[in-house]
Amino acid sequence: MRVERSLAFLPLLVLVACSGSDDAGGTDVGKVPQSFSAYCTGITKVRLDLMKKAGPAAWAGDNTTGSAPAGSVFLVASSFDKWEGFVFDTSGTPLKLHGDFSTGLVKDQDFTSDCAVDAQTGPTDTVLLADSHFYAEESLGGSACKLAQGTELTSFSFIATGSVAQVSSTEIQAECSLSTSYSKDVVYGALVPK
Repeated sequence: MRVERSLAFLPLLVLVACSGSDDAGGTDVGKVPQSFSAYCTGITKVRLDLMKKAGPAAWAGDNTTGSAPAGSVFLVASSFDKWEGFVFDTSGTPLKLHGDFSTGLVKDQDFTSDCAVDAQTGPTDTVLLADSHFYAEESLGGSACKLAQGTELTSFSFIATGSVAQVSSTEIQAECSLSTSYSKDVVYGALVPK
């Protein structure tokens, strides 16, 4: 099993905008939610294995997670100068496209996109890929403050050392009145604006 964790900007940006699976074990993927209409999408050229959320901003993949068939529409993201992407299953859960660790997804080999121009210097926005809950206490006690899928996080800070992450952003401060918050379900990507 492979696990990835980002300590700063983990771009999770592949959302699939086609529905269905193929006969080779593909996973049913849903459309890219409307809340991501301002972000770049791509189309897979080959079948790509998928990774599921495995903790705050962590992804794990194994032979049971499934794959996105060729022709799947996804959200394009950039992380550590490499392309990556995210799709959603039919229930709306984000899944990360599994690219080679050293190269990421390779444009014109793994996917096509008119708006994915430069993974090294292009702009990205840190965006929640799913509804995420934030607490004032690391124990996650008390009431949770929820930010919706598609919320852009500015002045973003993220530290994860276990099953709970310490997170801060301008939006968490404004919506939740928390300068520092804690979350076990935060999932975000460094999405490429259109």
